[in-house]
Amino acid sequence: MEIARLEIENFRGIREASIAFGRHSVLVGANNAGKTTVIEALALLFGRDRMVRPLTEHDFFGGCPAPADRIRIVATVVGFEGDEPADHPGWFRDDRAIVKWWDPARQTLHAARGQPDWRLACQVALCARFDQPSLEVETLRYFHDDDMMEDPFLDEVVTPIPARLVRELGFFLIPASRTWDRMISFGSELFRRVVATSAGQPADSVIGERNRLRAPAQPLEDDPQLEPIVAQLNAELGGFFRSQPRLQLRVTATDSDGLLEAVIPHYLHDDADLGLPARRHGSGLVSLQHLLLLLQFGRQRAAAGEGFWMALEEPELHVPPALQRRLVHRIQALSTQTFVSTHSPMIASIPDPRTVLILRNSGGTLTAEPLQIGPLDQAVPNSIRKLFQLNRMETINALMHDAVVIPEGLIDHDWLRLLVRAVDLAQDWSPETECRFGCHLGVIPTHDGAVVATYEELRRLHPSLVPLVDGDGAGRGYAETLAGGGEPPSTILRWPDGWAIEHVVGWILDADPEGVVATLADLIDPGVADVRALITRLASKDRAAHGLKDDRIAYEAVAGAVGASPACRARARDLLNALSTAAMGGDTPRFTSELGGDARVRIFRP
Repeated sequence: MEIARLEIENFRGIREASIAFGRHSVLVGANNAGKTTVIEALALLFGRDRMVRPLTEHDFFGGCPAPADRIRIVATVVGFEGDEPADHPGWFRDDRAIVKWWDPARQTLHAARGQPDWRLACQVALCARFDQPSLEVETLRYFHDDDMMEDPFLDEVVTPIPARLVRELGFFLIPASRTWDRMISFGSELFRRVVATSAGQPADSVIGERNRLRAPAQPLEDDPQLEPIVAQLNAELGGFFRSQPRLQLRVTATDSDGLLEAVIPHYLHDDADLGLPARRHGSGLVSLQHLLLLLQFGRQRAAAGEGFWMALEEPELHVPPALQRRLVHRIQALSTQTFVSTHSPMIASIPDPRTVLILRNSGGTLTAEPLQIGPLDQAVPNSIRKLFQLNRMETINALMHDAVVIPEGLIDHDWLRLLVRAVDLAQDWSPETECRFGCHLGVIPTHDGAVVATYEELRRLHPSLVPLVDGDGAGRGYAETLAGGGEPPSTILRWPDGWAIEHVVGWILDADPEGVVATLADLIDPGVADVRALITRLASKDRAAHGLKDDRIAYEAVAGAVGASPACRARARDLLNALSTAAMGGDTPRFTSELGGDARVRIFRP
C-alpha cells in the first residue's frame, strides 16, 4: 500500500498543504519550508505511539491554539491488491474505512468508481486539540470520511484505526539526529525484533557465555591486588550473616537478560587486531547502524509480503557523497514507499525528477511541485531537457535559494560561479568582505540562450525568478519578451548596451590591470598585453586567433587572478552584492531602470 496524497491543516508552520506522493518522493526546499513538518505529520499518522513525541501548543500553527483550533492530517491510502474492497475485510467493512476511489491521472478522490484504472482507496486521519483545563493536547486517529466534518472529537460515530492495521502498514522513521552507538545490540528493541523475526535468537551461545561468566577462569576477586580487600569484606559480612556470604565480582548480572543487555557492538577493520566499540568510531558508522538494521527488517517484511514505508530525514548527514547514491538506491529497492527530506542537491538528483518535490511555504500555505511533470518527450527542447537530465543537480541547487538567477547562457553561469568562489575564498568576519550572493541567489545553468523558455518552465517551481540578459540586440529582445509576457518576472536584470559577461569580467579586472596581466603571464599562452586584449580573446571562439571562449582552464586562471588581487576582489564583491540586492527586490545604484523605460528591466551601471 502507498500514500497517494497527504493533507495538513494547522500543524507547525503549515496552515494548509496538499501533497501528492509517488512511490519514492524526495522533499527539497529552503530552511523552514516544511520538510521536517511533513515527515513528522506522517509519523503522527502512521508511526507507533512510542515513535511520536507528545504534542504541545507550539505544534499548532501560530503557537497559541484557541479552544476551537484543530490540527488535522489526512492521508489517502491506495495500493490494495486487486482493488476489490471485499478482498480486504480488515480495512473495508461496516466498522472500518469508507470505500473511496482514487483517480491517478487527475489525483482526485471519488465516492464511486468512474473508470477501470481508478484505484481503491481509503482515508486515515489524525486530529488534535489543545484542552485548556488539562493543559494537554488530545489526539484522535480515525478513518476519515467527509471533509465537511467539523470536529471528530464531537462526532460519536468516528471509527478509530486499530493498532494492528497501523503495524500492517509498517511505517518507520529515521530522524535527522542520529547518535545510536548501541543500535546493533540487544539493548535495542529494533535489533531484538529483527532477531525474533528471523528466528535468530542465539540461545545456545547466550547460555554458554552466561555459564562461563558465572565461573570465570580468573575471577576478579582472586586478583592479588583485590584479594586483601575482598577477604576483609567477607570477614565483616560473616559477622552479620550465618550463611557466610562471599563477594564475587562479575561483569554482568550472570543471567541471560543481563548478558544480552551488556552486549555492545564492536567493529574490526582490515589489518586491525582488535575490534573497537561503535561509540569509539566516527559518527558516520554510528548513524548508519540504525539505518542498515532497519533495512534488514524491511527485507524481512518484504519477504513476508508486508508493507515497509520508510521516512528518512537528511540521509546526507555523516554519509560521504560517494556512498549517498548507494544509500538512496538501497532504501528505494527495499521499501514499499519512501519519503526523503534533504538539503543535498546530490541526494535530490539521484531519483526520477518526477518524484522530487520542491516545497515552498508562503504564509503557512505549503505547496509541493514536482521538479518535472510527465515524461520528456521529443517535443521538449534540448535546453529544457538538460535542466532535468544533464544539469539536474545544479538546477535543484539553484531552486533551493531565496531567489534564482536565469542567465542567458551556460558561460554566464560558469563565470558567476567562479567569481563567487574567488570572492568567498577571501571572506572573513569583517562586514567589508561579506558577499551575500552565494547565500541568497541560485544560478540556473541555462543552455542555448533559452532564457525565456527556461523562465516559463521554472516559474511554477519558484516565486522569485530573475532573468539576466546581455546588452546586445538579442538580450534586449529577451527582456522585452519577458516583460510583455502573461506572467512577467518582477525583476529583469540586463548588462549595459553592447555588454556580455566577458565585458563584466573586464570591468572587474580593470580594478588592477597591471597585477592581473602579471598574474596571468605564465598561465595563459600566449600571454596578454593588457585587459582589453584578454577580454577580446575571452569573447572569441576562434582558436586560430587564440580565442578563449568556452576554455574552462582559462576561466579558472582569470578567476584565480581576481581572487589574488584585493582590488579586483572588491569590485567583484560589489557586483555580486549588487546582483543579490537587485534580484531580491532591493534598491542599488548598480542596477537602475532607464528613464521612461520598463521599471522591471534594471540595467547594470559600472
